Amino acid sequence: MPVPITFTAYGGRLVQDVQSVTVGNNDVVYVHTEVPANKRWVLINIKAVNPDSVNRAIFIYVYKEVARTNLVVTLVSADIATTDVVNYPNSVAALYNRNNSPGLMILRGGNVLSVHWAAGGASAGGTDADGLVLTYLEYDV
Repeated sequence: MPVPITFTAYGGRLVQDVQSVTVGNNDVVYVHTEVPANKRWVLINIKAVNPDSVNRAIFIYVYKEVARTNLVVTLVSADIATTDVVNYPNSVAALYNRNNSPGLMILRGGNVLSVHWAAGGASAGGTDADGLVLTYLEYDV
């Protein structure tokens, strides 16, 4: 009989940050989330939805600082069909470019997690109430 695995996160707090995403006709949308000072995040999952009526490229980046001049890693670069979803790190398909991306990412205070919906061409636009969901363990340092 298999032995159950228990995950214990001493001092960590599970956060599921749900954000609405609205895209308009042929526009570019950015959502930047900064890790607060004196915190560490263990990134568990990112869900990003394309709420538009056309395909859009979705990029997920980690930057070293708020100015977003030092790119640490590109976690996802994907072309997403209308109303489709990309999940990091669990989406597995040839069109998802996750080269050199770790499965588990630790972010420090000041890092910025940036999700970018590229322009998709003439469209109806759209809104998804939970278009971006960040799931992570947050620790005080």
